[in-house]
Amino acid sequence: MLDNEALLAGLRRWVEIETPTGAVVEIGRLLDRITDDLRPLGAALERIPGRDGMGDHLIARFAGGAGAGRGVLITCHLDTVCPPGSLPMRRDGDRFYGPGIADMKGGAYLAFAALREILGSAEGLCGPVTLIYNTDEEIGSPTSHALIEREARGAACVLVPEPARGDEVVTFRKGRAQYGIDIFGRESHAGSAHADGRSAISELARTIVALDALTDPATETTLNVGRIAGGTEPNVVAGHARCDIDVRFADDGIGRAIDRRIRGLVPQDPDIRIEVVGGIEKPCLARTPGTLDLFAVARRINQGLGVPLVETRSGGGSDGNFAAAVGTPTLDGLGAIGNAWHSPAEHIAVSALARREFLLRSLIQELAAR
Repeated sequence: MLDNEALLAGLRRWVEIETPTGAVVEIGRLLDRITDDLRPLGAALERIPGRDGMGDHLIARFAGGAGAGRGVLITCHLDTVCPPGSLPMRRDGDRFYGPGIADMKGGAYLAFAALREILGSAEGLCGPVTLIYNTDEEIGSPTSHALIEREARGAACVLVPEPARGDEVVTFRKGRAQYGIDIFGRESHAGSAHADGRSAISELARTIVALDALTDPATETTLNVGRIAGGTEPNVVAGHARCDIDVRFADDGIGRAIDRRIRGLVPQDPDIRIEVVGGIEKPCLARTPGTLDLFAVARRINQGLGVPLVETRSGGGSDGNFAAAVGTPTLDGLGAIGNAWHSPAEHIAVSALARREFLLRSLIQELAAR
């Protein structure tokens, strides 16, 4: 098994280049470094130019053994959410803190380290493996999800080294939708001509009450109005108001039903107009028999380390949602163990790095040989 400290030293080289989503120059620097790390492994490298203000994406293809099957896809993201300089790297006992070190540069580096170890072994890689490093996952992968779906269709299975809070893997993730609702009324003087106005704020309030009723704990469906705005002055009937909505669902059918409901909103006042943008961003990562087969393999490997592996589910989405949606068995949450991602306290457990690398390495080799 690899040394925890050696893995941390390599990971720090990736974390020290801060790469918030859309930081094209910094993302380019990190991709240059990763390319230099991958090139000695003999991978066929393809760098896809960024667009729409996003950074480049990188694909590394490893041929593996001759005559092998469809192979394994590993998809990782390199973008982070912490503002540059807000989370300096530091160590406190077994915890190492850094921007995006758990979500998910830790897992991204472990995937690289696992392949490096496999290719340097006497056995070598037993089948084809494709490794994706995309750079826009934190905002829903708008420029990379089609790439992930395409590669997932050609793979036998998909591994996603997103972070974990313990010795666990994720076999289910909720789907997610996001919407912006704009309501257009008619401005008028609130005192002398109130009746001439059509309040967009009042219509928005009625709309929010109706949408809140769609939250259903029994089906694990949540609708959250996270931001509202509208109006100009207290003595003016508001001519415009808007809100932004996040929807999470555990069943794709429910997600589609809510999507139709939101897109079909009709104002109570016919003189008011409603416009809706957005839609379903990620379908569910379903807990399928194929995914449970992958979990059984992972559990057996972890038992060999003397540590039980727990199956868990998450309300947050990942690029694994896109992979699973095309029907390819997908196992998620295989990355570094840590906590508090997306916060100034984001960290990993150094003592678990080698254990998680071994799990990922063993999974890659066994599944690629199928």
